[in-house]
Amino acid sequence: MVASGLRLRGARGHLTARLVSGEVDQLRERDWVLVGRPGTAPRPLRVEEHSSYGDRLVLKFEGIDSAEAAADLVGQDILIPCNGLVDLPEGSYYIFELVGLTVRTLAGRTIGRVRDVVPTGGTPLLAIEPDPGNGEGARETIMVPAARSICTAIDPASGWITIDPPEGLLELYGL
Repeated sequence: MVASGLRLRGARGHLTARLVSGEVDQLRERDWVLVGRPGTAPRPLRVEEHSSYGDRLVLKFEGIDSAEAAADLVGQDILIPCNGLVDLPEGSYYIFELVGLTVRTLAGRTIGRVRDVVPTGGTPLLAIEPDPGNGEGARETIMVPAARSICTAIDPASGWITIDPPEGLLELYGL
């Protein structure tokens, strides 16, 4: 995924979405992308123009020339095939690589699964769906900073993120 949550931007069919890969320009020299929702087959669309600023992407698709025509795309995500992704610096990950990973503590206690990565303007937060095995513990989404000092090991191939949470963080959620 390159960007998530398409929204309308103006009356001429422009759309905006949140970049999930920081400020890496995944669309440079690419004239098409896939647009879709999770769990559905994405459809290819030609990119007429694009620009980015901060963590936002602005797109104009060929043949989408009005807000009415663009309305069907609202809420969808921008995707490109994995073989077309730009390599990120070591220790950086795409959000799609983190979503679904199981989070555990250094002691091996399973906390839950990453449901989303929430941008904050600083260190993003891992939104973790609590593990049902935590009994009467957390029932709400657990928010853990994705800081290197807290996320001590991230291994998408194994499906794990190991965290060393600061004292009191998990207790805030009844864990």
